[in-house]
Amino acid sequence: MSKYIPQRPIIITANSSHYLLHYRKLLIKNLKKKNNIVTISPKDFATEELSKLSLNLPWRIDRSKDRNLSSFLISLLRMLFLVRAVKPKLIHSHTLRTNLIIAIVSSFYSIPCILSFTGLGLLSKDNSSSLLFRIVLKTIMFFSIYERKGIFSWQKSLNRSRFIFQNKNDKSIFISSNKKAEVLSKIIYGSGIPEEYFLKRRNKSKCTKSTPKLQFIYCARLLVSKGIKTFMELAQSFPEHDFIIFGEFDYSSKDCINKKRFLDLCKNENITFKGHQNNPLLKNKFQNPVLIVPSYYGEGLPRAILEAFSLKIPVICSKQATINLFTKKELYIVNKKDYSFYYSTIKDFLIDLKYGRVKKKINKAFRLSKNFSEEKIVIQTQKLYYQLL
Repeated sequence: MSKYIPQRPIIITANSSHYLLHYRKLLIKNLKKKNNIVTISPKDFATEELSKLSLNLPWRIDRSKDRNLSSFLISLLRMLFLVRAVKPKLIHSHTLRTNLIIAIVSSFYSIPCILSFTGLGLLSKDNSSSLLFRIVLKTIMFFSIYERKGIFSWQKSLNRSRFIFQNKNDKSIFISSNKKAEVLSKIIYGSGIPEEYFLKRRNKSKCTKSTPKLQFIYCARLLVSKGIKTFMELAQSFPEHDFIIFGEFDYSSKDCINKKRFLDLCKNENITFKGHQNNPLLKNKFQNPVLIVPSYYGEGLPRAILEAFSLKIPVICSKQATINLFTKKELYIVNKKDYSFYYSTIKDFLIDLKYGRVKKKINKAFRLSKNFSEEKIVIQTQKLYYQLL
């Protein structure tokens, strides 16, 4: 009788369990049909649910210490031991810091890897850290194309790694520092919109000319760079409308809003804080919703924008959040992050609403959203798996 040899698994990792569960659920489900899947991520509120979907291994990585070398080295060593124990045939990682760690680990063990850049984060926007940012990108590239063949022997291998970017801007920045990355890079727009968004029955009365009251909605972590302070200021300037906040405090980030100050502002009659919810635009009923995305964080592709498009909810967002993919034909763009520009854009939106000009944008946005279904994104991602395996 031949001895059974278990199949080597695929590792999917990120800096939060929530990210893997919320954005990679369908990918994990599809891969499980023919592969053993192991997820590696820090413990958070989504860990228990993620563990039902895959074998989940806890990994400590402190996002509040992104620039702390000792913290980075500890996370790197932990990942080295985890990967050595699992012995995967491929690793797929997400987010900048995790990608740096996986680039090094996969090079050390000569394992194929896919590095997904879900944005380049605040480090890419901080002029004082531009040198550190370039070093990080060059280090990722170096370890992605070299692999260890012996104790002191390393060799170049251009077919071991692939890079996924969610927008052309991030890809261009990476390639400008690493010319050889062009042939290894691919743009796959975000994680896709789940099918249930397209199946939801839409309320045709949303945002008509006779709309008496609007519900302005914020869907993101409660970070200053995500625009939560701007959103709260707008709530005070438009007391006749409701402002609803979906999101959680991220204490691992120094950019997190002060909780006491935030909760004090939430006592205003027109502000409602709902906390964290999965798919809040889909699972809550709104009479006349408008999504506001005042972010300058450096995200790859804010999925909330696409979710709003698919549900025919109008969107007002920062120029940064459009990632040069969306235009004024589909949404309202705020060119600068100053509060006054958001205030004037909302005034313009209200005028367009009065004269029935918003509907045209909503319909164009809805047609665009059909190009970003989660199923299509997963198929594109799996093609890279097949190339490397």
